[in-house]
Parts: sequence; structure tokens; C-alpha cells
Amino acid sequence: MALFGRRKTNRLSDEELLDLEDGDEVVVRPEPAEGEPGVDRDWVRHEDGPYDITEWRELDGRIDLGALRIPSVKGMQMRLDIEQGSGRVIGATLGFGASQAQVQVFAAPRTEGIWDELRAEIARGLVDSGGAAETVEGRMGKELRARMPGRAPDGRVAYQPARFLGIDGPRWFLRVVVGGPAASDDNQARGILAFVRRIVVDRGDEPRPPREVLTLTPPKGFAEAVAKEAEARREQQAQARRAAAADALHKAPTAGGSTDATSVAGVGLGGGAAATDAAEPPRHRAPEPAPTDAPQAPRNPDFT
Repeated sequence: MALFGRRKTNRLSDEELLDLEDGDEVVVRPEPAEGEPGVDRDWVRHEDGPYDITEWRELDGRIDLGALRIPSVKGMQMRLDIEQGSGRVIGATLGFGASQAQVQVFAAPRTEGIWDELRAEIARGLVDSGGAAETVEGRMGKELRARMPGRAPDGRVAYQPARFLGIDGPRWFLRVVVGGPAASDDNQARGILAFVRRIVVDRGDEPRPPREVLTLTPPKGFAEAVAKEAEARREQQAQARRAAAADALHKAPTAGGSTDATSVAGVGLGGGAAATDAAEPPRHRAPEPAPTDAPQAPRNPDFT
């Protein structure tokens, strides 16, 4: 029998105990102490989350991505991150208003964590590329506050803030990269941190080398969403082509050099009424493409 949590835990009823078969593993769900972790008290991973699958087996409304079970939050957007070449889903980027959080899970050694080592490597990489990084004590342990270099639309170097979180679990490591206002504002980051603490990791029992990224499984409806997205993009492109062709005809000059639409249609020429059987119907511009809620990248469909 495996018990988790050094504080009070949810108890199994007598009926549930009687229903258990011999050899069943009983997991008592951890019940955190009162107060906000990292603010009112210390954050304890196995009590406060993110959890291992052995600590929290039920989905409880979470989105099942295989190695990760992501909480479903109203207004949240989710994009699956796909590795070029292999086509594997290696992460999920979650949108919370103007802020984003990318989550990825990796294999880790059984006996020790890897966040201290990885944090130093990430910091060196950022500094070598012209950015900056600083290790600070966050609400969920040590985190990396960074300034990541990039290019502004005018070509100048622009820096974006980022917050790197690393959580060492039993044989897994969860990396979270926060961007947007929550990267530098602790108050805006509180909701994202609470979300991260509700993630459940299912590493699996297969032997894996440390640092190997765990492939995620697309949720149900993923293929249909990709197909709908591709169809919407094709229709949008077709509408744009039709609109451009109609606009070109609308502006095309006549033999006399006129670009007036009625002249092109053969109406009002020569000062008198033109024969209706010789006149072409006036051409109108095709409507602009209607807005679509379809995700922008066919290989990274969004779910709301």
C-alpha cells in the first residue's frame, strides 16, 4: 500500500476497502495543507503538485495527452508543439490571456534531479546568445528569470522576458517556460503557477535515458481539428484569390483607357442608351474573406 502526503489525507471508506482485491495498489490522494504554497508555507511537490500518476490517477476533467494530463481551464488556449522532421508532439503551449506557458516533460534519473544542472546550461546558452539570465528563489523552488534576444519588426534586437520553472519528479522532469506579462510579474504568474501544480505526469515504466523528451499523445478530435483547419485555410486562400482576381478586373482599363466600371460593362457609352443584349452584367468585388476561428498553423491546432 502506497501512501502519499505527510499531512492529513483522504481516507478510503470501509466499502472501498472491502472492494479492493488482493494485490491492488492503494493510492491515497494527497491533501495539501491550508495556505498558498510558496507564499503562506513551503511548497512540497508530492503534496502540492505537479503530481505523479501514482499520486493522482483520476483525470478529473484534465486533458489526457498521454505523458501529461493538463487541467482544462475556461478561456485557456492550447497548441500542441510538433517536432520538425519526426512529427512527434513534444510539448504543449498554453495561452492565458496575454501570457503563455510551454510545458514539456523529460525522463530523469531515478535517484537524483536534473534541474540544477539544466538551469545552469540554459543560463549559459542565453548569455552566449546575447541575452541575460538570473537564478532566483521562486514559489516552487529555484527558477530562472531571463531576457531572451530576438528581432523586432524593424530588424533591431529586442528582448523578451521569460521565466523558466523546473520540477523534479519521480523519474521525470517537468519544464515550464512562461512568457508575456507573467514572465516578470509575480501577481500575474500566480494563476499559471496554480495551474502547473495541477498537472499530472505519467512517465510510463519504459527505461529511457535521462533528458529524453517524452512524446505526448494528441487528444481525441485532434485529427479532425487538423483536417478542419486545413480546409478552412484552403477556403480562405481561395477567397483571397477570387477577391484579387475580381479586383484586378474591376480596375482593368478599357480599350479607350477608361477604368470606369460602367464603361467596362458597356453601359452609358456614346452618350446614349446601350443595347441591353450587348451589355455585360456589371462586375462587383468579391467579399473579403470572412474571419475564421480556425487555428493559424495546420500542424499546431489550437483548442479552447
